[in-house]
Amino acid sequence: MNERRVPCPSCGARIVEGARKCRACKAWIGGERARGSAASLSGREPRLARAAVSVASGVAAVIIATITSLKSPVGEAPPLTALAPEGAASPSAVPESAPDPAAFGPDPSELEPAPPPEPKRRWRSREIRIVDVHPLDIVFNPSGESIYVSGDDASLREYKIKTGDILHKASVPAQGDHIRLLFDRYVAVLRHIDAARIPVMDTTAWDRDPVLLDVGRSPGDIVALPDGRTVIAATTDTKRVTKFDLPTGVRLANITLPHATGQLFLVQAEGRPYIAALGALTHGSRPAGAWIDLFDPSESPFGATRRSIAVGREPREGAITLDGGAVFFPDRLSNTAVLLSVSGVTETRKVPVGVGPTAGFLLHGDRYGITLNAEARTASVIDLSTMAVTSTLPFRGVPRTGVTSPDRKTLFVALGGTAWPPNGSGVAVIAGDPPKVVASLPTGKGACAVAVSKDGTRAAVASYWDRSITVLEQQ
Repeated sequence: MNERRVPCPSCGARIVEGARKCRACKAWIGGERARGSAASLSGREPRLARAAVSVASGVAAVIIATITSLKSPVGEAPPLTALAPEGAASPSAVPESAPDPAAFGPDPSELEPAPPPEPKRRWRSREIRIVDVHPLDIVFNPSGESIYVSGDDASLREYKIKTGDILHKASVPAQGDHIRLLFDRYVAVLRHIDAARIPVMDTTAWDRDPVLLDVGRSPGDIVALPDGRTVIAATTDTKRVTKFDLPTGVRLANITLPHATGQLFLVQAEGRPYIAALGALTHGSRPAGAWIDLFDPSESPFGATRRSIAVGREPREGAITLDGGAVFFPDRLSNTAVLLSVSGVTETRKVPVGVGPTAGFLLHGDRYGITLNAEARTASVIDLSTMAVTSTLPFRGVPRTGVTSPDRKTLFVALGGTAWPPNGSGVAVIAGDPPKVVASLPTGKGACAVAVSKDGTRAAVASYWDRSITVLEQQ
């Protein structure tokens, strides 16, 4: 068999074409790559490699044939889309499957910018020590720099907020279970039992004796009229509502109601100021019904326009709306909250709340009503537009009383409990939209009263057993 020979790439000797090694110089033809290829194709491996090459060649041929069969014949291009009239959108610009832009809402650039979120308020607390007396109630001076305190020694005092120093002290004929600030100048001291007069101290003249208003047994409440010098006071035992002049203390008029009056509200009815006197009847020391008496205090004779509206069984502390056209309060026995419209035709709306409601408040432009539920240790948040409870807020203690900031965005709740003297401690701060408990701060034992400054930057809690005032300030 004739074999073709070629020169060795290394030494030039003639070797058989296709040989992998030169017999003359012993060099591998193709170097290390040839050596590796020869090693990988030793034995059965060359046959496997050749089979793989054959399969790959077959697959390639099938793919080429498939591609060739999918080619469009020359001259069969798809028809052109008809031109749209001038100014009209091309049909191809908006395919049938395209979503409707209206489904995604207005363009973000067309939306009004969202109002910035309200800054979170943080409160720090500090104490004013009152060593020689148990505080009963407190109210801020209009400046917010000092606070008035009624003590169980039948005194009225004024303390400086920053230092805790006592600025003024006066003796009054009775202990002040509650005190009220009138016309930003006078402080009325209310003793609900064992008293028949309301002392009124002029805080611009501490060296003078307080003016005494002869209201009758068991004073209930007192409110100031818009004229700047007339007040209305009510009693529970004698069931009288009386009109007085300040600062003289002269009695101008009075009426007697069929039931004891414990709360007075200055409302707006028929386009002018009205008095709403909230009172109740009892039989055998049990509540037997409650009414609100509405009348114009400027009419003569006094109370001539009075009309009575039944409102439940045992109403508790309430609040009036910003326009003065409605009163919001809880009924403790029926566990309900009541919204009574008085601006025109009276209308009553009710909603069930937590067990044992003792006070009602209004927040956020009268959008929400809140009741403090002592037995349940909760607050019920009510949407007043629908009269439905939207949430229930738990407390760490038993709520006793509360006060809202002047802008009605914050509610401060004293957690002293309903017993007297109170044993609980702490204050809860309710704020936000929707309202929620945003802070729970410690106070002394026996948190019995709470107040807020006129500008809303400070709040204070009186603690009976601890003989202290806890001052809360925004950070």
